[in-house]
Amino acid sequence: MQRKNVMFIVVSLFLLTSAFMPTAANAQYHQDFTNSSNNLSIGIENLPETKEVTELSTGVTHTKIIKGIESHKAFYTAEIDFYQNKSDAQQMRKDLREKGFKSSIQTIRNPGFKHTDIGEKTIGHVLQSGEFSAMEEAEQRAQELRDHGFPVSRIAYSEYNGTLKSTGPWVINVLEINPDKFDGELQTRIGHDQIQGNETLSSMAKGTDSIAAVNGGYFVVGSGDGTPGSPAGLSVLDGTLLSESVGERTSLILNQDQARIAKAKTALLLETDNDETREIDGINRVPGLIRSCGGINDEPSNLPMHDVTCTDNDEIIQYTEVFGESTPSVDGYEIVLDEENNIISAGESKGTTIPENGSILLATGEAADWLQSNSNIGEEVTMSNNILVEGETQPLKDTTDIINGAPQLLKDGEIDITADKEGFHWSSDFYYNFGLYRHPRTLAGIKDNGNLLFVTIDGRNPGTSIGLSFYESAQLLKDIGATEGMNLDGGGSTTMTINQEVTNNPSGGAQRAVADGIFIVE
Repeated sequence: MQRKNVMFIVVSLFLLTSAFMPTAANAQYHQDFTNSSNNLSIGIENLPETKEVTELSTGVTHTKIIKGIESHKAFYTAEIDFYQNKSDAQQMRKDLREKGFKSSIQTIRNPGFKHTDIGEKTIGHVLQSGEFSAMEEAEQRAQELRDHGFPVSRIAYSEYNGTLKSTGPWVINVLEINPDKFDGELQTRIGHDQIQGNETLSSMAKGTDSIAAVNGGYFVVGSGDGTPGSPAGLSVLDGTLLSESVGERTSLILNQDQARIAKAKTALLLETDNDETREIDGINRVPGLIRSCGGINDEPSNLPMHDVTCTDNDEIIQYTEVFGESTPSVDGYEIVLDEENNIISAGESKGTTIPENGSILLATGEAADWLQSNSNIGEEVTMSNNILVEGETQPLKDTTDIINGAPQLLKDGEIDITADKEGFHWSSDFYYNFGLYRHPRTLAGIKDNGNLLFVTIDGRNPGTSIGLSFYESAQLLKDIGATEGMNLDGGGSTTMTINQEVTNNPSGGAQRAVADGIFIVE
């Protein structure tokens, strides 16, 4: 998707004055901010912090921030499990002691819980055995525990616990676009230009000839959770709806020179020629598998449950050309529609070729019986694919893009993390491991003047960069001047490219192929 006069900034992490900014393309500016009042608020006080700003083009800068040092108190440990009730952790500690293993209980408290929609300050308790300077030692302890029949959930690194202050370190990459000076375009793209099949960000960056890019929203990775490459949430490209929402979740909405971070959801309805109506369950995904839930009549929940794959045996799914060449081969009934939504063929689903400019409706279970009973070749159907943003219908123009994400981190200039509402607190264990634990993150924010911010934070790399929790991510966005902020897909997906080369350090040691990205093109 192409844009002119893009109104967004990807920050140089603090409000650097014009006197500090480079004036020529690819010029660099470096400053040590140790003990500066402008330091980021993450971590303990008075940590070393440096920033290096490079101008990529007139009005476009890349800033790299390195903050903190590895703590001499950091350690690896064999983490037994997470316990909701402390008494359960105490019983396991007793059992361990009887077998000769020392262990400790760590109570997990939610920092900044007053700024979330999760009311509990205490989330639960973690039982750990040993404090080791080397991972190999912790792995040896874990094996000894397993040999005695005890569970070990993982080898944990002390500085990944985002409920405790840390010395870091952190590596943060930021892009800044000045819309008054940059005369380029913003493009969004999906991997290989279709739903099925992810692509690395650098490959997509080469295809767009971009000067900078970041990864986009959540998506399905494995076939056991749906269609690999399918966005796990609302996705719109060039005004075309690619996938349905996960309940009502925070999304990044781009429309020409305007950007908005807001709660959005889809409302999809099918009306047949005989005036019967039924909801369309999804778009461009395998029937029956709903990644992160939040759909219609899903099991175990209609509410968002992040990283859970819900099921529904009775669905109607719409397929368009962007899905791929043909529909999935599943048991069901399908109707093939031309560009005017006239039914041109119908029958049992068998992996039918998706017509150019047309679509296919595939139904399973009881929904298949309903569709067969209420449709005939030659009839016309009506599909209403509406998007509601904060309860209001969002018109889709050919300049509209929507990237899924969640949760909301900032609202009206204040930290306001809606982790429970958006499906990250379906269990306290999950919330601890996903939201309170430090991970690589990709963030988006909007300043009060309408400028948009993108930030990547490396993680899962002791001694180099440990990542951030949800709360720390919100602090970071607020530090750099955002008034609205959200989380995009992170972890192994967190990637930023500069001049089509990866500039951050992806946590898996190499780029992960992702579903979509956002690209800055001269």
